[in-house]
Amino acid sequence: MDENKATNGKPRRGRAFGRAMALLGITLLCLVLTLLGIVWVFEKGPSPTLTGIFCNSVRETSILRWMSRIYLSEEELEPYILKSTEDLETEQVNTSLIHIASPEEKKDKDDETPYLELIDISYGTCKGKLLIVRDPWRVVLGVSGKFGVDPGLQLTDMVKKYDGIAGINAGGFVDNNGLSNGSTPLGLVVSDGKILHGDANTRYNIVGLDGDGKLIVGTMKGQKALDRGLKWGVSFVTHDGIASSLIINGEIQTQNLGVGVNPRTAIGQREDGALLLLVLDGRSSKTLGATVENIVDIMLQYGAINAGNLDGGSSSVMVYDGEIINNCASVTGPRSIPTGFIVLAEEDDANG
Repeated sequence: MDENKATNGKPRRGRAFGRAMALLGITLLCLVLTLLGIVWVFEKGPSPTLTGIFCNSVRETSILRWMSRIYLSEEELEPYILKSTEDLETEQVNTSLIHIASPEEKKDKDDETPYLELIDISYGTCKGKLLIVRDPWRVVLGVSGKFGVDPGLQLTDMVKKYDGIAGINAGGFVDNNGLSNGSTPLGLVVSDGKILHGDANTRYNIVGLDGDGKLIVGTMKGQKALDRGLKWGVSFVTHDGIASSLIINGEIQTQNLGVGVNPRTAIGQREDGALLLLVLDGRSSKTLGATVENIVDIMLQYGAINAGNLDGGSSSVMVYDGEIINNCASVTGPRSIPTGFIVLAEEDDANG
């Protein structure tokens, strides 16, 4: 009798499982159709502005770049996408505009202003964190290990590796549809005045610091960057080849201001030498993200005369006192990355 009940129960369980799977399939189908409908509104709707924002936003990502071509051909996309600027000449940063007070000068002025100031940023729909580092020579470039061999590090581990107190992510890296282990940078990496990745005879979009703690941004060959005293530096361009220079000698680099909305990371410098480390959140219910123009506006608001864009999206993260303090956009947790700008503790001095 128990055997009959078990036998009779099998078809019932099978039918229940089949109904559950059918319901799951219908639910997934509805979600896909809804998503396709939303994308159609963005790409084919009545607002060219919205189309431009959407297409540029997804094209800046590694995983969702393909979405810009669901309903639009490359020819139809062309009016919305900025032309590559990575090979354009840029004005040279005039480092004489930066006046960094020496420790002796600060002592003479009885200046006891803390060397770090953390600010909550709320600018329009943008939200994030700004860290002002008043002693720029305490910022160095951290690296994860041997590129292409050792996996990348999460920024918390990289800051810890250098006994730092804070940090932000830095340059771009090879990212296979968002599945990269962060081992291999893209472009130039200079650490302590030596090229660790890239070569001296290739042109790069460079963001970094010279031995005096002055920010260098612009397009130049690796050797020229070394000749200019670059001590810590990385490269970054977007997937569509938009260069990293945002402000040079107080002038906005308008050719590099895309309209995509995403999480952002950037670094700037004031006339007094203070570095501005900026991370803006995105891809959440609190904020969709920021445009590159938003970065420039915030940098100018806080006095930057030079500024450069860094890797953004799910890589955008700021660490302070051992903790991630912004809302990381990665659904799988903080990304492993090859490089980061690290703020050393006050008693440390990497530039000696």
